[in-house]
Amino acid sequence: MNAGGWVRLCAVGDIPVVGARGFDLRGSGADDVFLVHMHDAVHGYRNSCPHWPGATLPWRKDAYLDATGSAIVCHGHGARFDIATGRCITGPCIGRQLTAIPVKIARDDSVWALLPEHAGNG
Repeated sequence: MNAGGWVRLCAVGDIPVVGARGFDLRGSGADDVFLVHMHDAVHGYRNSCPHWPGATLPWRKDAYLDATGSAIVCHGHGARFDIATGRCITGPCIGRQLTAIPVKIARDDSVWALLPEHAGNG
């Protein structure tokens, strides 16, 4: 189910197009990682602002994007990040970036993320 650290998170259709979805992998009540679905691509990141490591990005569940859906935003600091690269484009963390997680889409349209720390848990 999660050979080599690959963990199935959801189906592509479970993430709104031009939208995001977070995943609480530890059952802590806060999302550990999130996926952003931009048309034909899905990008994955750790839910932690590089300006203040450990600070989560959304102000409510799955609110990872700005109002226009054109950037990831940290609602605590106002930092904005490029969706495709995770690089900070405005805010207090210019020059830094979100921690990307490798993702792949399987033939059945399920989205898998490489999360070695969760190998054997799913």
